[in-house]
Amino acid sequence: MKLLNKIKEAYHKVYVNLIEGRDLWQLLLNIAVVVAIVGGLVSAIISVALKNSPIAIAAFVATCLFGVVCLTLSIRSKDIIYAAVLFCLVADFILFPVMFFTSGGIHGGMPIWMVLGLVIGWVVIRNNKILYIVYGLGLAFQCGCILYAEYHPISVISFESERAVVVDVIQSLILVSLIFGTVFRLYSHAYEKKKQELDSANAQLSEANERITFQAMYTLAKTIDAKDRYTKGHSMRVAEYSGMIAKRLGLSSEEVEEITNMALLHDIGKIGVPDAIINKPSKLSADEYYIIQKHPGVGFDILSEMPEMKDIGVGARWHHERYDGTGYPDGLKGTEIPLPARIIGVADAYDAMTSNRSYRKFLSQENVKRELEEGRGTQFDPGIVDIMLQIVREDKLYALHEQ
Repeated sequence: MKLLNKIKEAYHKVYVNLIEGRDLWQLLLNIAVVVAIVGGLVSAIISVALKNSPIAIAAFVATCLFGVVCLTLSIRSKDIIYAAVLFCLVADFILFPVMFFTSGGIHGGMPIWMVLGLVIGWVVIRNNKILYIVYGLGLAFQCGCILYAEYHPISVISFESERAVVVDVIQSLILVSLIFGTVFRLYSHAYEKKKQELDSANAQLSEANERITFQAMYTLAKTIDAKDRYTKGHSMRVAEYSGMIAKRLGLSSEEVEEITNMALLHDIGKIGVPDAIINKPSKLSADEYYIIQKHPGVGFDILSEMPEMKDIGVGARWHHERYDGTGYPDGLKGTEIPLPARIIGVADAYDAMTSNRSYRKFLSQENVKRELEEGRGTQFDPGIVDIMLQIVREDKLYALHEQ
């Protein structure tokens, strides 16, 4: 158990130093170096078993030691560009060419070592001119090594048996597969992590936008209500009553929220109506009533400038339509009137009856119920007004009125 715990502690330390808190480029460099270390160690063991050239064995061991040096430099250095350049220079110009010339050259597995050097070089390149120059020189140098070995076969130490060639090729293929697999897995992991971070950021942004949008609508509603000294809080109450009706109709939470927002801004068109008309204590003249009738269209035009909130202007335009078709501004009838507007129309009328005016106090609950019942099928949608009547009957203490 003690040995197992020590192994776990060692693994944790290695993980923290190599992976945790590193950006993608640092991860790629560290993993490329680790693979080179592992590859060099495995290759050294196989070369000893196959009795390969002592120079090849020494090159493999040197790769391990050099990899450890680069890894240490990468971990400790603030700017790991130095580790990347050192690794590419020594690997591409010394170690991998030595392995190539001492392990069969083109006829062994070592051409794959040359490719491996280029792959690792490409992996550790970032937007840095020095690394691109090193990579280009390494590519040219390795191509030169292959051409030189082709025309000067005496420079290559070949294997003594075909079996050794086969083992070396398989070993090289495994190492290259390990490199590619590690790189692709790392990129995939980095992509998923980035996607999760992006999704989280989008969710936070969406939530912030919703808060800002609601705050803006709330501010607009208060601005509208402030024009009429007799209807303080009218928009908020109509929004509340509309939400209650929508819920009892069995609409989804999203639809309930949309209708509530529509109700909150249903009177926004009154911004274009003079204060003298809105606050007039006596009966309006024909001309003044004509101006009042314009506010649904004005409100719809204003809200049409908010494309991110689709259909937000429905309640503003049609909440004064009547179920029998005698309302305004378009004289819609029955279900021609959009459902949100029919809901808001009932909630708006209920709040008008249960709010104080300059010429009267709010109506008694019995009178409100009687007015709603009389408007059933003429002014109001029968199904919606029935729900409002149900809400009123349940309100035993008559809490739903202007306080």
